[in-house]
Amino acid sequence: MWRTLKNRNFSIFVLSQTVSQFGDKLDYIALIGIIGLFPKKASFLLSQLIIAITLPVIIFGPITGVLIDRWHRKKVMVVCDSLRMLCAFLIPLVLILTNNIYPVFIVVFFMFLLTLFFNTARSSIIPNLVPKGHILKANSLVNFVGRAATFLGMLIGGLVVDWYMWPRLIGLAGWTVAFIIDGITFGISAFMLYIMKVELTEPPEREKHLEARGFLILVRNGLLKVWHELKHALQMIPKNKDLGFAMSSIVLMIIGTCVIYVLVIPTIQQDLGWGTSGVGILAAAGAIGLLVGALLIGIIGHHFDLKNLMLFCFILIGGGLILFPFLTHQLLFAGVIFIAGLAISPIFIGQDTLIHQSADELVRGRMFSIRDWIYHCLIAIGSLFIGFLTTFVNKDAIFWVSGAMLAFLAVLGWLVLARGKTRQEYE
Repeated sequence: MWRTLKNRNFSIFVLSQTVSQFGDKLDYIALIGIIGLFPKKASFLLSQLIIAITLPVIIFGPITGVLIDRWHRKKVMVVCDSLRMLCAFLIPLVLILTNNIYPVFIVVFFMFLLTLFFNTARSSIIPNLVPKGHILKANSLVNFVGRAATFLGMLIGGLVVDWYMWPRLIGLAGWTVAFIIDGITFGISAFMLYIMKVELTEPPEREKHLEARGFLILVRNGLLKVWHELKHALQMIPKNKDLGFAMSSIVLMIIGTCVIYVLVIPTIQQDLGWGTSGVGILAAAGAIGLLVGALLIGIIGHHFDLKNLMLFCFILIGGGLILFPFLTHQLLFAGVIFIAGLAISPIFIGQDTLIHQSADELVRGRMFSIRDWIYHCLIAIGSLFIGFLTTFVNKDAIFWVSGAMLAFLAVLGWLVLARGKTRQEYE
């Protein structure tokens, strides 16, 4: 797996993503820190934050893939990281000037709109940086270093936000310092992507209304063309077993993700009184699991059928959800979250690899944008539904039912969908 790093441009890409993802997680912890300033409305504001994060994908997700397949992916990533740097600097300024969290949510919306374009371009550019037989290893490596950045971002983010010395030393709150560091990381990532060299295949026709400078024209009279290209990509999914499985697995991801966002974070921060630093420490434990999982899948993943491995990991996550109500000690929480992280990495890597191996380069961006659109639509709906359930259903019962449902669906998928070996290409 590590031999892939001998490719200079892929190494620059990996390093830039490490820095950028560190900033992403620092940003997320800082937002949780801001919500902690309003303890009486924390759960309500957290659900609204999820909506602000997911709404860009829900609105623009399908269009994004069409545009990314027509634009220069490297330029998209450089511009998006540069603008995300400005958004990170803007968030604390907006909160200080308005003393209101809702203008912050507006900036968050635009920040994650840029993240949407960035992530679609990032996911679809990997096969242009490595040989085809190295795709699984490249995905494993990107996930491995990304999880390392996640671990550091979560751990350091919680400590930065909660450190009481910031006001005395520089006169700024911890969450303000976190956003400043976040902005710097995006700037560093943009510079590294700028110096990276990559050869990209030009689309067969570059229509003016689909070029970056013609975006407003696209919105005005190019939507029909976008719909035809999107429809073409959607028609490919049921015809390809691997693409269909990758998209179907999103439903299982949503069950665990929504429960963690809506129930676990407020429980740790507010109910157990561990604060933002407690959230960061436990999230860091999950990030270590993600890190180890990415390493293992890169080393031994080619020995397993990807679909069967993903379904087995869903069963582990379902068991973790069932155990959550019985946990009261930080070490027990950390252990279960570590195992959940260990199981999540093969799921993400498996999805990416199935799409990379099954989708042609000229539709790859659309496939990733469709994947992300489905994911964020379901997570918004699921989060609202679980938040509604908590008003009249015991939280422990939600954990038990969600975990059992996830495990049952994974076993069912194992029996129905994952028959035969996944087509994979290795060295």
